[in-house]
Order: sequence, then C-alpha cells, then structure tokens
Amino acid sequence: MSTTDRQNRLLLAEDWKRVYQSFRNADFQSYDFDNLRRTMISYLRENYPEDFNDYVESSEYLALIDLIAFLGQNISFRIDLNARENFLELAERRESVLRLARLLSYNPKRNQASNGLLKFETLSTTEDLFDSNGTNLSGQTIVWNDISNQDWYEQFVKVLNSALPANGVVGRPNKTDTVNGISAEQYRVNGTNTDIPVFGFSKSVDGKSTQFEIVSTDIGSGNIIEEAPLPGSNFAFLYRDDGQGAGSNNTGFFAHFRQGRLDQGDFNISKPSANQVVAIDAINVNNSDTWLYKLDNLGNESELWTKVDAVEGNNIVYNSLSKNIRNIYSVLTRVEDRVSLVFSDGTFGSLPKGNFKIYYRTSDNRNYVITPDELINITISIPYQSKTGTSEKLTIGLALKYTVDNGTTSESNNEIKANAPATYYTQNRMVTGEDYQIAPLAVSQEIIKVKSVNRTSSGISRYYDLLDATGKYSKTNLYGKDGILYTQTLTNKETFTFNTKTDIEGIIKTQIEKILKDYKVKNFYYAQFAKILVSDIGARWNQVTRAQNITTGYLTDADFSKLKTGTFTASTLQYLEPGAMLKFEAPSGYHFMPDGTIMAGSADHPGATTYKWTKVVSVSGSGVNNTNDGQGAIVLNDIIPGPINDDITTAPQLTEIKPLFTTEIETQIKTQIIDQIFTYKTFGLRYDFQTNTWRVILEADLDIRSNFSTGKTGDLSNQNLDASWVLLFQTNGETYTITYRGQRYVFESDREIRFYYDSSDKVYDPLTNQIIKDKISLMSINTEPDASGYALTPFTVPFNWEIVKEYRDGEGYVDSKKIEVGFFDSDDDGVVDDPEIFDKFVTTNSSKKYIFLKKYITTDNVDDFRYVDQTTENIQVVDNEAEITDNGIGSYPDNSVFYQIDKNIFKVYNVTTEKLELSVDYRAYCGRDKIIFQYEHAADESSRIDPSSSNIIDVYMLTKQYDTLYRQYLQGAIDTRPLAPSSDTLYINFGEEINKIKSISDEVIYHPVKYKVLFGTEASDDLKAMFKIVKNPDRVVNENELKANVIAAINEFFAIENWEFGDTFYFSELSNYVMTQLAPDLAAFVIVPIQESLSFGSMFEVRSEADEVFISSATVENIEVVSSLTASKLKATGAIYADATQASGVVSASGSNVSSNVSSNVSNSSSSSSSSSSSNNVSSSSSSSGGLSY
Repeated sequence: MSTTDRQNRLLLAEDWKRVYQSFRNADFQSYDFDNLRRTMISYLRENYPEDFNDYVESSEYLALIDLIAFLGQNISFRIDLNARENFLELAERRESVLRLARLLSYNPKRNQASNGLLKFETLSTTEDLFDSNGTNLSGQTIVWNDISNQDWYEQFVKVLNSALPANGVVGRPNKTDTVNGISAEQYRVNGTNTDIPVFGFSKSVDGKSTQFEIVSTDIGSGNIIEEAPLPGSNFAFLYRDDGQGAGSNNTGFFAHFRQGRLDQGDFNISKPSANQVVAIDAINVNNSDTWLYKLDNLGNESELWTKVDAVEGNNIVYNSLSKNIRNIYSVLTRVEDRVSLVFSDGTFGSLPKGNFKIYYRTSDNRNYVITPDELINITISIPYQSKTGTSEKLTIGLALKYTVDNGTTSESNNEIKANAPATYYTQNRMVTGEDYQIAPLAVSQEIIKVKSVNRTSSGISRYYDLLDATGKYSKTNLYGKDGILYTQTLTNKETFTFNTKTDIEGIIKTQIEKILKDYKVKNFYYAQFAKILVSDIGARWNQVTRAQNITTGYLTDADFSKLKTGTFTASTLQYLEPGAMLKFEAPSGYHFMPDGTIMAGSADHPGATTYKWTKVVSVSGSGVNNTNDGQGAIVLNDIIPGPINDDITTAPQLTEIKPLFTTEIETQIKTQIIDQIFTYKTFGLRYDFQTNTWRVILEADLDIRSNFSTGKTGDLSNQNLDASWVLLFQTNGETYTITYRGQRYVFESDREIRFYYDSSDKVYDPLTNQIIKDKISLMSINTEPDASGYALTPFTVPFNWEIVKEYRDGEGYVDSKKIEVGFFDSDDDGVVDDPEIFDKFVTTNSSKKYIFLKKYITTDNVDDFRYVDQTTENIQVVDNEAEITDNGIGSYPDNSVFYQIDKNIFKVYNVTTEKLELSVDYRAYCGRDKIIFQYEHAADESSRIDPSSSNIIDVYMLTKQYDTLYRQYLQGAIDTRPLAPSSDTLYINFGEEINKIKSISDEVIYHPVKYKVLFGTEASDDLKAMFKIVKNPDRVVNENELKANVIAAINEFFAIENWEFGDTFYFSELSNYVMTQLAPDLAAFVIVPIQESLSFGSMFEVRSEADEVFISSATVENIEVVSSLTASKLKATGAIYADATQASGVVSASGSNVSSNVSSNVSNSSSSSSSSSSSNNVSSSSSSSGGLSY
C-alpha cells in the first residue's frame, strides 16, 4: 500500500469515494439551470426534510439555490465548450481548429493572391536609337503587332535591347524552359535601381479598388514564378512563343503580376533555442509569398534561407530537402492569416542567430475574377544604363490578355476539418483510387469537389494525328455509309413572371431576344418563310473587282441597264440590303467552279455547281455607281464572276433573295410588348422580312390553332387568321408562357460511328486564324434525288454541315449515335453559306423524303424512338387513306404499316379484322438515310495525351469561383452565364501541386465540371418544368409561404454536397424529401415538363454527364398551387388522384411508360422511398463511362 493511499484512507476526513457515496442520490446528469434547480430542491427535500422546508418562491434560500444553479449551468457550459475545442470535428474557435490541424501535420492554407502575366503592349525609351530606316526611336511609342507599321517588330526589339545588357539581348536569354507547352525565355534589364524591382498599381476589380504589383519574373520546373525580392536586383521578364504568330495572346514579352502589397520586417535572435518560433503579426499574409534573409553586419541581405513546403509529411525536422541545406525554416498559419516562422532544432538544421529580414506580401482575402478589360493601360518606367553608359528610362505599357480567377480566400474552418484528416490519410501522395478522390481537395481551397476516373486506354501520342479511344482527345477523321439526316419542326416553351414594367424590359433583353438568337429559330426562318424569287427581273451580275473571298460589282438587266436596289426601287430588289443572302444561278450551258470562275458545259465533274449563295456585305447608295476608290457599289462575301467577254448572257443571274434575319427588337415594338404583357394579354410576335423587323400580332388577329403560314401575315381583320407567329405569349393571369417555333436538323449513324462533341471547347487554327469546327460532310459520291427517288448520278460537291450541339433523348441523356447539325457558316458572320443544302440533298416529291423511327422501351423502362429501315418494317407512304382502299386493302400482307401524309399518322393493317388500326409506335420525318459521310472532330493539340505514362487519370474538378459566379447568375446578380474554367486553366492553377504528389507512372488529365441546370428559366428547354402542389385542406397555409418553403427544400436537396458528377436525378427522391420537409402542410407534389413534346413522367429521371453536376434554378414562379391533380394539369392520360388511396395503377403518361407508382409519387413520401431505393440501384450500375471509377 502506498503512502498516499494510506494517508488518504486514514487521515483525510473524506476522500472522493466517500463524497460520491454520500451523494449517491444526487443527479449529476443535470447541467442546465432548470434541472440543477430541480435536483437541488429534490435533494434537500429527501435529505433535509426537517432542517429546510421553506420552498416559497420569495424565500432568500431559493434565491441562493437559483444563484448556485446559474453558476452550475455557466460552469457546465464552459466545460463543455472547452471540451469541444479539443476535437477537430467540434471545434469552433479558429485557434483551436488551426492547432488541431497541426497535430495531423496539416498546415491550413492562407489566402492565395491572384496572379498572372501582363503582356508588353507598348515600349518607348529616352535613348537616341535609330532603326534600319534611320528613324529616331527616342520618345516614340512602339506598339506590339502594329499592322500600320511594317517595321514594328524591328523597332520593338531595338528599343527593348537598348535596356538589356550586351550579353543578354533578345535571342540570348538568361534561361529557357517550357511552361504548359509554350516555350519561355527570361531576360533581365540592365537597371540602375537600388531598391526592389516591384512596380505597384491600382485598378478597380469587381467594383473595388485593388492593389497589384508587377514583379521580377522567373521560370523553372515548368512554372512561372516570382523571383525572391532583393534590393538592387534587376527587373526580369519573359518572352513566350506559342507558335501562333504575333497576334496570339501567348506570344510576346510578358511580366508577372501579383495582387497585394510587398512588406518587410526585421528581427534579431541573440540567444537561439531549438525549434524557435518568431511571430509575424501582419494580417492577410498570402499562402506563398514569404522570403527570409540573413543580414550581414552592414544590414544587407546576405543569404536567402530555404522555406520548407507546408505539405503533409514535411516539417522543419523531417522533409525532402537535401541534408546539405541546413538554413531552413517553415511558415505556420495563425488566426487572420498571420504567420509564424518556425526554425530547426540545431540537429536537423541550423539554429538562427543574428539579424534577419522577412519579406511577405499581404493580399485581399476575397474571391473575384479579373477580366482583361479591368487590367489595361498599365504603365511602368524602369531606369537603365545604356550601352554607352548614359542613364536612360524604358517605359512599358502592359495589359492583361486573359481572365484570371486564381485568387482564393483562406481555408475556412469547415474546409480544414474536411481536408486535414483526408490529407493525413493520403500521406501527401496519390497512389490508390481513394487517394485520387481525396488528395486534390487539399491542394487548393479553390477546389470544392473532385472525381477521378482511371481511363481504360492510354490514348495515342500527341505527335500523331490518330484516333483516341474516347474520340475527344485527338483529331478524328472518320467515314461511314449508314448516315441518316432528317429535320424536325419543334415548339419550345419558356415561362416568366413580372411585377413592374422594368421587369418586362429585362425579360425582353435577357429572355425574349435570347430566344431570337437561338439557332433553331433561325433555321425555322430559312426553312418555313416564303422565298423571294427575283428571276423574273432578269438581274445579271457584273463584276468590278475581286479579292480573296470578296467581290464588288452591280446588277444589270439583259440590256446592260443598271438596276437599283434597296430603298431606291419598288421591285423585289428592295430586299437586297446589307446582310441579305443572294442566290446566283449560272446561265444555261455554264456552271460555277471552286476558283470563282464560270465554265461552259454541264456541271458533271467535281467542284462544279449550278448555283451559288453569297451574302451582301455592303451597298453604296442605290447600288449602281462605283465608289471613289473604284470598287463596285455592291460588295459580296464570295467570288461571283461577271459576264465572259461582256456577253451578258454568260453573266450569273440573281434568282432568289433571303432578307436579313435580325434578332433585335425595335424600341416601339418593345413598348407594344410591354403594354401587352403588363395588361396580361395573349399575343404573338411575327417576323416581317419585308422590313426586317419584328411585329406584334394582337389576340383578335392571332391564329394559334393552325400550322405556321405567312399567307395571312399582318392580317388586321380581327378574325384570328394570322398564323405567322414565331413567338406566342399566353398567360394564366400570373405566369406567362412563351411558345416559340424552331427547326432542327439531326444527323445519325445507326451502327458505324459515335459522335463526341463539347460546345464549350473551341479549337483555334493558327494557320487560318479561325475556329476549327466539327462537321459532317455528306460525300459527293451520294447520288442526286429525282422525281422517283434517287438517281444514279452522283453529286459534284460535298454538302457540309456544322455540328452545333450534342443530341439528348427524351430522358435528357446524350445519345452518341446522333448529333444536332446546322447550316455551315465558314466565316462565323452569322450568315450561313448555303441555306438550301437540305432541300438539294433530300428530295421533296417522293416517298424517299421520309425516314422512320419506331418506339422501343429503354433499359430504364421509358419510351423512346429509334431509326428503322423502311423496307425492313414494310412501311408504305401514301397521300391519304383512300389510296390504300382503292388498291384493295386485302392485297396487303398482315401488319403492313402505312404512313398517311395528309394527316401525319400511321395505320397498321390487321389481316384478322381486315381493318386499318391507328398506331402510335412510329414517327416520320422528312429526311434521307443510307448516306455516305465523313465525320471530322477537331481537338486542340494541348488536349492530346502523352502516352509515355501508362495510367491515364481523368480528374473532374468543380472550382469555388465557378460555383460562386454560377449561383450569382441564377440569382440574377450577374447577367452573363459563367463558363467553367478550361482544362489549361485547371492545369496552370493546380497542376504544379498535383504533379508533386501523383505517381510517376500516372498522367493526369484535367476536366472542368459545369452545372446542369434543372427546372427554371436557365435550364435547357427539355429540362424546364413546373411543380404542381396541393395544400393540405385541413390546415391554414399561406400559398406564398408554402411556395417559398418548397423552393427552399428543393435548393437544400440540390446542395452540392449531396451530388456527385455524373449522378442521376430521380424525382421520387425529390418528392420524398419535399414531402418530408413540408408535411403536414403539403398534400401532393408533382413535376410537369413545360415543353409540349414532353409528357407527365418525362422528367422522373434525368442523368448528368461525367463532367456535369445538377443545380436547380427553380423559383416560386415554377410553383403552381392547384386544388387537385387532373390529367390535363399533369399532361397525362387516365384518371389521376391526389390521394393515393383512391386509385392505384390508373395513371399512364402519354408517350411515356410510367407505371402505377406514379400515383404514389404525387401523393405521399413513404411510398416514393421504395422507388428511390430501386432507382439508386440503377445509378450505381453506371457510375462512369470510358473507364473504372475511382
């Protein structure tokens, strides 16, 4: 027995056991005031019933008990609070979170300064310099890539070399490297400065004055960095060349800039100790810009100490630095982005002794995006010594050439709590699949979500122009012979609400005019509006001048009399205005050649055509008189030859004009639209091609039942005859619905080719200075159509279609068998090259003009349609039903399918009943199949894969900046839809740090993740929806409050932490969640698509791509409170009940295979949970595409 135990037992009056035994009846689980008070009173009543019995509330003894209870609660709270601060998951104080993170060897990241490159735009010098022409360049401003100065490059380099040392002029760099595939060279000014070469300037960014500094630039290990600041050092800059010419934003001279202000501090250590810590109390010190110098006896910087990287596994004792490097220190993060310098222990590194100076940069701790127009007109002056020994000054004008968004805020407490354990788990390396899912999150606080996929193929070398397994990383040039081309006339819908006329003005700008810019609306104009034929005028083209892709001239009649155009004539030539398209036909016995000439003979050889479309660039005056510089009055954007030997009969004849299609609405029409909407009127908007303006159709004149027709356009008889509307505005008294017409062209390869297209990826061709477009070329080997079908005569030219959008099926999935195509616009001027290629390629007067789709059930149990061969399915095209019966219906075999053109319906012959039965299993579209085609898919060279690494890891990243801006866009705070950062941007911002921790054998490919918007006005047409809700009749609920609560629940459901990239949305999950959150106020909750082509059930399941994640743009305008759920309100067939107990299995969506559990989805949450779980099984079976998901 120990002395202590013996003394406690024998000498002390009470030990802790005796205390607990004597108070064994006390309730020690009571911590709050009420329970403590109750427990003490109960204890007194049980243990001292005779000594204390005064329990009157006014008693002073109860006041003492209240005081003790209050003190007990206060102590309990402080104990709990302190206990919580000892656990990383529970800690709230910033100091506690930082301290606990350091226990896991994690140094939280401070704010990251925005940084990038500024390009030298102008140069000037005070030194007398002369170029090869003897021009004195002193005081002259030389502009980079100045097209008005043919000697700009010589002069630019001449001025720059004057400020460089003789052994370091342009062409003789101090060092070279390759940064992100672009060669870089460092040069240094022969400066005379004695201070640090840092040049500060302020610019307004995001509405706030922001401090920046241009710093001396260095390169190394494939990165561009800032040189360590040192007084008296000379300013260094870079020359970069991406091989795309002087006009490229990545070719020229550049200087590095960083946001913030460089500061400094001195300290002295006379008695060093092991692991000494020196605190720097400046706030907002950024995460990277710290440098420590040892000072000599004169106070000058003598040695730069080495900073140990603040990463997992690195510290001041154990790190990856060479053992010969002993003068080391590390930087620890403190509250408010203060820092502390931690020195070594004297064994693994030197003890600090003497005078030291630290340089550090403080930066704005905020998120923002710097656009090129915000950093322009920046000027710095650098003093230098000329080669003759005189003191001169070099003035440089700089500007930003690309968007910078790499500035981030400090790591938040929640981010530290998530990243510190994850980083500890990965041990600062990426080896396993889970490492790749976790480690990138700790690289930067800018990365908020990541997913990595190990690709099954390593691809093809970037040095060969061959096919990659995925079709997205190298140039693709494929051929097929099973092509299908068809067109669809569509009606799409959008909704909006308003409160004031100002709201309507904003809707016109952001929504209505946006619709008018839709390529499907322009396609509709080309396909459906009446043709303006001018062949009766006999207008012939007379060429005056020609240049590359441009012709000038005028029009004459057969007598060489000049013809006036535009407002100077009342004939159909009045439509010949700038922007209009003209069709010229070769004269009889002649044809056009690709070189812009005209040739006698038949157009029966390659390249020969009988017609040409061109655009009117400009018209001078009446289109008759030549301009003062000898140009023709009419300027066209293609070569149209004139008559041969002044023989007017050999001149091309103008046969058709397509007036300009404008997408802007005149002010007076906007006023009419505002008045109509503000008074909740139904009206239409039509396009008047005669005046190139949009016009309002009042409700009394509007025909909303008939198909589109321009026969009664502009009719004002109040008899509802005008069916020429392109946009239709209808309202229910609260919400407006815009129905707009469109035309799309779909190309499909049934078996041979799969299409990959990303509309956000633009590939630039430096040779042509144009964007390379993906295209489908219908080969000239295809035969021409004739009256009976397709003749044996092949075309003489291919028909090029521009790929405009990926094709999504009824469920919202990308169907790689199909692609949306449009008329080719080679010069991107908004005017297509040939609007007739569909009509020319597809016959319009025989059964061959149709292709057919047949209904089938997808693996997700949803109806869809796919191409079938007309012959295989025994489909016969007839004008009407009488044509079938006239031929004797009994002569047809069983299950013969007939397509009736007049009614656009299908009927199937039943031999048993000897009757024709209506079928909804087929669809017909005008088009052509069995097409021989070429598919060209272009990919940027920088996107191709280096196959030297054996493992290809596709890393999908969602960045905080993109997330913040996109949410602001959905809230209306910004007008322009943000774009996800490019792959290059991700590599530049995060590649250096990720490459440090990835496996040597792995090649990381960066993919930006973009949001897939659901439900609201910002969603794509096929994903826009209304939510129909039914209030609980037994409760008093405010409708507006209920709508707001529904939107809040939807937003919580789509919180980013709830979704992974490539997930599938199931409405059963959403309905379950919303019903659970809002019960018992909500009785029913259903989703109804807005588009007429979609039916109830079409949005019960929506899938996202591997680089997409869901977000909701639904607002209260997307919520409609109804008294009951009916078939008409749900766009469904059959009986529908708000109460699931009334009916089961009676709901079926038209055109969609929605089973009986729909009724349970619309009524309660418990029954939908089972549907949700089964849906999850489907989701897990398709977690990735093209590889194994990590």
